[in-house]
Amino acid sequence: MVNPEDDAPLQQFKAELSEFIEREKELARAELVPAAKAAGIGSGLFAAAGVFALHALWMVILCLALAVGWFFDTFTAIGTWGAFTLGFLLVAVMSVLIAFILIKVGQLQMGKVKSPEATIAEARTTLSALVDAATIRRA
Repeated sequence: MVNPEDDAPLQQFKAELSEFIEREKELARAELVPAAKAAGIGSGLFAAAGVFALHALWMVILCLALAVGWFFDTFTAIGTWGAFTLGFLLVAVMSVLIAFILIKVGQLQMGKVKSPEATIAEARTTLSALVDAATIRRA
């Protein structure tokens, strides 16, 4: 038969652990929710700006391709369709190169994302203190 007095430290440890978990959840929420909200709003605004920028960029790319095609048509003997095809092809290659550069810069930026260090440090400290307290009480 289990003595109720032997179970009291365990019950207290469970209560302290439950309280610890709740505090850590509150700390994580306080640390992450504002950052996530700001990141979400910022991402939405960047996406909206990106849509408009893509429309403008598409028009610039078409103008550039037509200009390159006109240049080839004027100064070479490859014919009108060949000149404009080559102009659009060169602009497409340039677009792929720009996309590659943007991907690399984006990867560098994603590498700067950090974990919630304050929450992790606090959790380790509190858990260590709880384990120490439980060990001392058993002794």
